[in-house]
Amino acid sequence: MRLLLAIACAAAATGGLAQAQQTPAASSDQDYMKRVMKAAPPQIIKDATIVRMNGSSMESLQKGTSEWTCMEAGGVPMCMDPNAMEWVHAWQTHGPPTDKTGFIYMLEGDAGASNTDPWAKGKTADNHWVVTGPHVMIVGAAAKTMGGYPRTAEADPTKPYVMWPDSPYEHLMLPVK
Repeated sequence: MRLLLAIACAAAATGGLAQAQQTPAASSDQDYMKRVMKAAPPQIIKDATIVRMNGSSMESLQKGTSEWTCMEAGGVPMCMDPNAMEWVHAWQTHGPPTDKTGFIYMLEGDAGASNTDPWAKGKTADNHWVVTGPHVMIVGAAAKTMGGYPRTAEADPTKPYVMWPDSPYEHLMLPVK
């Protein structure tokens, strides 16, 4: 639970995995669940643990039977496997990323992120902001060995690309629509 709290707090502080629209204030648990349940396919969501920040603590709205955890961070619904959660924690705390391969669903897309600065909080004239629609992410060491994907700062978010190329946190972005 500490890892979840650290991820959610850090992600919310930096705008989530991508800069995103804000979560409606004081939305009901039911509304929150509806938004989060759009993050991944139903077969992932039905067995996932769904968590929500409640002030400085994390509350579980659905206790899952799988290893998937779904949440909204910075207004972005997402579902992560345990390896992806470790990777996100490392990124958010500026720590060394895990060597494990992780997977993240973000089927509602994002509102953008810098493709050159993993901690940018907003678009600037030179940080190569990219908005990616519905996508999945492969993170960790395996993403660094997958060749053949564009590794440029000016990514085309309609095609697979490497985000944050040549940084310790580079990962593969795979649009799904």
